[in-house]
Amino acid sequence: MVVMAHPDDSEFACGGTVATLTRQGWEVDIVVATSGNKGTKDPRVTPQYLAGVREEEQRRAAAILGAREPVFLGFPDGALRNDDELRGLVVRQVRIRRPELVVTWDGFRPGFNHRDHRRVGRATYDAIYPAADDHLYYPHHKEEELEPHRPAVLLLVGSDAPDFHVDIEPVLRTKVRAVLAHSSQMGGRSVQDLMRLWRERAREQRRQAAAAGASAGEQEVDPPFRESFRRVILRR
Repeated sequence: MVVMAHPDDSEFACGGTVATLTRQGWEVDIVVATSGNKGTKDPRVTPQYLAGVREEEQRRAAAILGAREPVFLGFPDGALRNDDELRGLVVRQVRIRRPELVVTWDGFRPGFNHRDHRRVGRATYDAIYPAADDHLYYPHHKEEELEPHRPAVLLLVGSDAPDFHVDIEPVLRTKVRAVLAHSSQMGGRSVQDLMRLWRERAREQRRQAAAAGASAGEQEVDPPFRESFRRVILRR
């Protein structure tokens, strides 16, 4: 289960990982806390219209990655709070879907770029442990016959200390297509544009890594296309 703040977060942050998992037969759910209803520079667009556009883009992107129908929690863009309401909604999704793996933003990284990212990351972490696994948290869920559940692993995106990496080169084009499904955010870019940009960026990163490895006497160079996470083991 992927829990993110905005439509397109999951595609940019971990779309390659989602595509890799679905190729391997995993079922993947994407939970989006807001509908991205402020993500535009166009003064003619209303929040209500934009929310509808961005939700539909997220549905198309999820289908491209092989994920299931996204779930939208409906909070306003820019207004997320790590409070009982948000945590309770995430707990409910954990108890309904019972994921083995959860991916969200690293809300604990100092100076991380967006308040919604920080808050959804922290809320998801707090929802998973201890709340989702303890029947005394949100006991009204028992009325829906929802049982406690603890995922085995949590992967935090955007960490400044990643320790788990996924090689996404085999699914890079799928990730690019999913990102481009968010056409309201992509400024008319094409698959070729993004593939060229990311390949150039990867070559430069690979060159820098090779140079750093050579100066340190190391030979191994990381895969050119990867998504990186901080891994938290919750259940063995």
